[in-house]
Amino acid sequence: MFVRSSLASAIAAGLSLVLAQAVPAYGTEVDATSPAAAAAPANAAKDGGKDEKKEQQELEAVQVTGRFIASGARSAMKQDLDVRDTPYSVADYSSSFMKAIETANLTDLYSYMTGVSRGGVTGYDISIRGFKTTQSDENAILIDGLPGLAGRFGSPPTVMAERIEVVKGPASVLYGEAQPGGFVNIVTKKPQDKAAGVIDVLATSYAGSGLSLGDTASFTGDLDLTGPIDNERRLLYRVVAESSDRDTFRGGWERSFYFAPSVTWRVSDATSLRLSAEYRKRTNAYDNLLVAPNKDARLIAPITTRYQEPGDVQQETGRSVTAALEHEFDNEGVWNLAARSVRGSDTAVGYDNVAVLADLVTLQRRARSQQNHRQYDYVDTNYSMPFKTGFIEHKLLVGGGGGTNRTDFNRIQFYNGATTGALAKPGPKSLNINIYNPIFGISPPLSSFPAGTVNDRITTETNVGAYLSDVMTLSEHWKASFGLRYTRDEQNGKEVKTPPLTSSSKADSDLLPTAGILYQPNAHWTFYYSYATSFIAAAPTAQDIYGNNPFKPTTAKQNEAGIKADLFDGRINTTFAVFDIQKSNTLAVATCNVGVPGTCSQQVGGEESKGFEWEVDAHLSENWQVLFGYAHADATVTKSNGAKTSPLVGSRLTNAPLDSAHIWSRYDFSEGTLRNFGIGAGVTYVSEIAGSQPSLGDSRVLVLPGHVVADLVLYYQLLDKYTVTLKVGNVFGKTYFEGVNSTTNEVGVVPGAPRTIQLAVRVPFL
Repeated sequence: MFVRSSLASAIAAGLSLVLAQAVPAYGTEVDATSPAAAAAPANAAKDGGKDEKKEQQELEAVQVTGRFIASGARSAMKQDLDVRDTPYSVADYSSSFMKAIETANLTDLYSYMTGVSRGGVTGYDISIRGFKTTQSDENAILIDGLPGLAGRFGSPPTVMAERIEVVKGPASVLYGEAQPGGFVNIVTKKPQDKAAGVIDVLATSYAGSGLSLGDTASFTGDLDLTGPIDNERRLLYRVVAESSDRDTFRGGWERSFYFAPSVTWRVSDATSLRLSAEYRKRTNAYDNLLVAPNKDARLIAPITTRYQEPGDVQQETGRSVTAALEHEFDNEGVWNLAARSVRGSDTAVGYDNVAVLADLVTLQRRARSQQNHRQYDYVDTNYSMPFKTGFIEHKLLVGGGGGTNRTDFNRIQFYNGATTGALAKPGPKSLNINIYNPIFGISPPLSSFPAGTVNDRITTETNVGAYLSDVMTLSEHWKASFGLRYTRDEQNGKEVKTPPLTSSSKADSDLLPTAGILYQPNAHWTFYYSYATSFIAAAPTAQDIYGNNPFKPTTAKQNEAGIKADLFDGRINTTFAVFDIQKSNTLAVATCNVGVPGTCSQQVGGEESKGFEWEVDAHLSENWQVLFGYAHADATVTKSNGAKTSPLVGSRLTNAPLDSAHIWSRYDFSEGTLRNFGIGAGVTYVSEIAGSQPSLGDSRVLVLPGHVVADLVLYYQLLDKYTVTLKVGNVFGKTYFEGVNSTTNEVGVVPGAPRTIQLAVRVPFL
């Protein structure tokens, strides 16, 4: 477990290193029009590593010179294309924007991403275009185009991110199994051939919802180093690290450590090899969040209320290794080979939220103890080459890939508290607790309760596929694209603890097409239409009410049309898209039969999301930038099996607001008495959210009210080198809810943070 003394020692050591440097930071030209920028970086790194040979990029200070959304769209097509040349919705959020809003982890960005929202407690719990992803969806968040986060819980830290790409809509043709809403790709920082370094220190506290400034204190220290290893600059390194000690506004805590070294070997002018690794350890107070009695948001207790005991703990450790090889041929062909391997384990010992009892003031809890292990191994290789057939110019991509996901989910204790009788009431022999006046330390230790219904489920899922994609220039004004993938998924599972010991296996396959057409009347406007498909097998751990996994793969298709514009000499970039996504063979949460542990599902039918998105990235002047986004997604159930617990047709999907919007503006003063100062402000809006769905057996629906939240940031550049940032999040102290946990709904309501005060200092060196 990390302690603040160790964090302080690490920061002190880093600052000592900084003070020992006698040379100016970077020794590079400073953009005089941007007083908050300590350096002017080159373009963001590309996945394939070409920038490591062709472009110089230094560690960024607060980069107000860079656009909030970059023009690249590599994640959409696995080729280096401009976003205007792709018939899909793509947003590439730059490091400039991440520093402008002062992010610490990926979750901080979701409210300023168009059509994206948070929901749940794991790093994978998000919603894109109305469709949610869960911890079973490794392809929901990629690392340099490959699945497998180093941590299953907690949002990925952004200290290792060069930029964040969001691709909307089904993407199975190039990336395999994925939910139809889209995916997030974290493009990591790559080694550079010029020595540079940055230390960031962030302090956070809360002032609202009954908390006063100083009641909680959180500290995070980041280190980012890069440079050449040899004189020829063929061997380059980068080291990114983060240590944090956080108090949460809910009375919990979190200690985490992240370390990510990487090395690039420029084998020749045409070949490069990059090796990288990650180590992440996270220990935190176990927290199942809030509950909504009677599925009524008005009955939710204050957002600082906890239902887990002070000694309840969750711990996770993850490690990853990634290799990326690229070779350029004389015919302009490029071959890429990338592989990623992840090993992780997590444990949890604590009390779960289970259900609100009939008196509406008592929460049924569960004694839980678990030990989980997971192994992810993935590989992807492709060859791309430009060529011509007659008057048609092609950019052909042919590739294949796949991976294996092995899990061992071992429940050691899974014992529910009573729902009736004397033991249902909170007391010295009860697991349960009062919702509005939780008193801790009364319930006996978890070890005094029976093991309950436990199991140890070991699963292996292997997915392989082959794909091709062709981006064609038909004429000066017309472009088209076509793609096809064959995918096959095999699953094996066995129960090794609870008799009768069972095993199962199944396999599914599909052929997935995608196509698009673009019309570009000039260099400023693009009109496009695209059709895309997706395929995802039910997770190996999914089970019906009998404990079996008979589910068919979930498939989806999307029709999308839109406009992309580059206006006023590039000062304003805007995109507008209309989409219709149809999803079939969907799963919904079901009540398990007696004796079946865990979460059960049922295959209920179909879902649909129809809507539009509008995003604007404006560079109104040399010192003034604005980012605006609006999303409308009518996401509902379109087909149901009619079972008593199945969601009704027409029900809204959970964690899917009908409307959401955001705006962020930053202005930096370049002259006068305010020179070196900057100000940023943002507002986010989310309409009401469904936290549950009605069924034949229960017509109640948890509706979380809509909300508007404002943020404010002040920037100051000290000595034209050091950056000081003061951020006030949720300026007006609005009480709101971000969504619900993806599997527990009304007993896992996610509260938004109260007014948050953050002070950050950035110190560049080398």
